[in-house]
Amino acid sequence: MACGKNRASWRKANKRTAAPKRISNAAVSGLRRSKNDDVQMRRREGSTMKKLSRRNFLQASAAAGVAALVGSTGMIASAAQASANAEENCIDLKLGGTDPIRMASVNVTAGRVIGYEDQGMYTFRGIQYAEAKRFQSPQPIKAYPNGWQNAMVYGPVSPQDRCLNGTGTINGTEFRTPSGAADMVANETCQYLNVWTKSLTGAKPVLVFFHGGGLSNGASSELACYTGQYFAEREDAVFVSVNHRLNVLGFLDMSEYGDEYKNSAIAGIEDCVVALQWVHDNIANFGGDPGNVTILGQSGGGTKVTTLACMSNTVGLFNKVFVMSGAMSTYSDTKESGLANTRKLVDYLGLKKEEVAERLTGMTYEELYYASTEAGCNWAACYGNGTFESPMVDENGTVNPYAAQRKWIFGTAFSEFNANTKPLINEQDESADLSRITDDDAANRLRAKYGDKTDAFIAAFRAAYPDRSLGHALWLNDMGGFSGLSRWGLIEPNGVLAALNANGVEVYNYIDVYVMPFFGGQTMCHTADIPFWFNSLDTVMYMMRGDEKGARKMADSVSDALAAFMANGDPSTWRLKWKPYTSAEHNTMVFDVKSECKVDFDRALYELMMSK
Repeated sequence: MACGKNRASWRKANKRTAAPKRISNAAVSGLRRSKNDDVQMRRREGSTMKKLSRRNFLQASAAAGVAALVGSTGMIASAAQASANAEENCIDLKLGGTDPIRMASVNVTAGRVIGYEDQGMYTFRGIQYAEAKRFQSPQPIKAYPNGWQNAMVYGPVSPQDRCLNGTGTINGTEFRTPSGAADMVANETCQYLNVWTKSLTGAKPVLVFFHGGGLSNGASSELACYTGQYFAEREDAVFVSVNHRLNVLGFLDMSEYGDEYKNSAIAGIEDCVVALQWVHDNIANFGGDPGNVTILGQSGGGTKVTTLACMSNTVGLFNKVFVMSGAMSTYSDTKESGLANTRKLVDYLGLKKEEVAERLTGMTYEELYYASTEAGCNWAACYGNGTFESPMVDENGTVNPYAAQRKWIFGTAFSEFNANTKPLINEQDESADLSRITDDDAANRLRAKYGDKTDAFIAAFRAAYPDRSLGHALWLNDMGGFSGLSRWGLIEPNGVLAALNANGVEVYNYIDVYVMPFFGGQTMCHTADIPFWFNSLDTVMYMMRGDEKGARKMADSVSDALAAFMANGDPSTWRLKWKPYTSAEHNTMVFDVKSECKVDFDRALYELMMSK
């Protein structure tokens, strides 16, 4: 189903009368449902992706080569169809090289997956690991049809807002971190994962990546920099990324309306658990060590990995956790809050209790999404569901016992959302180009907010960042919204690091402060640091023009630190000694072209910021 309706048109078509509060049957039936309840991303007009030779390679290879691997010509047609269904999803091909691309296969618990090998990098994309009925717990895939699956292209993603209303919800994000959202295909059966590895033998450390987008949006294929091929190649590791259910499909608590929905409030997280179990059961066949798994979540993915670390049924599936620009409490809530969230939707639709399950499982995703949005629903990982019994750190400072069994890294980017929310170029304000801002201009802007504390703020900023122009303080200081999504807004108010350390947990902290050269020197903002950690700078090299040497040095430093943490739990490398964060010594690794571990280097600055 092509989802081209926007919210305004949906409201017009489904305008409610004063009473009762429900969508009329005529309006519901008027929103047509596709045969498979698919939701496809809208395509940008003029897209030329279908014409690319890479796409032709996929279709041809699936038809011509799979039969040789699986030994049955009867599978050729289904292989070609699997490729065709993937629409715009092009493969990761390296530039240069003379060796032909080869098909590759790996045996997994459900059968055989068919990927490819290109210049020493094995790629398997769109491996289905589970399936689930709406609002119900996922079930692992027991056997692929005919015993095998095409794993050359990304699998479907969870239906989401971006599928219905387009992309680019944050000003400037599309430029800094190019999105492939317009080329994604969405389906309620979205439990797919991807694997990159240099070899199919050995026992390499494993990284499992959970994408951002809050708990509402995103996908493992959304951003070009999400590819795992560069990290897997440089660090000799296995890189896995995961799709799972989101928003109303993954986090609506239906437990009051049927026992089969008892864990629906964390259905999206349960998908992630099954994905991790798949990794544990199968990753050895991809050259990975199932006993040495690190999970990494960025932004909303940080909420996912902290939740996973708090669940009893994930013990033994991973032993290290990396939270990148992720809030520790923003998206966690209580069981009661989740139930109240669902009742808002039920009341909005005017449903009786006995009608709820049938009605909500029978609606199309489009109907369900807009109804939940109009009802004011929000999505959180609510503890008190399944094996997610308590948050990582509760209001008394008590640490979840399962979270205490892992080693942790927490970190943020210099300006987080502050740089994302401000337009890159605005007709009235060109301050996004920092080369246009003098120190006097920056001081005047700061004075408008800090008044008689401005001089103290400037002094604290210069002490923390002596090599920066004062213009950078404007981004750090947030001149418009999302002030909580800063380094200290994400970490310190929740007392997470201190509480973990007090319970004997090894914790590391960092901040990415590298200045990207474009537009006069752009500060590191939310999501912009991902291609550094994954060493996937080749996907955004236009942003590095003018300082490629510095950018690559920064990328090598952070990706090597991540690899060291994966290997042995200590992110120190031959370049850098990274000390853990302790109650006595608040160490933070400050990553830049020249990186350094510092103690409380910016506390005075942020105490001034958080006081306003």
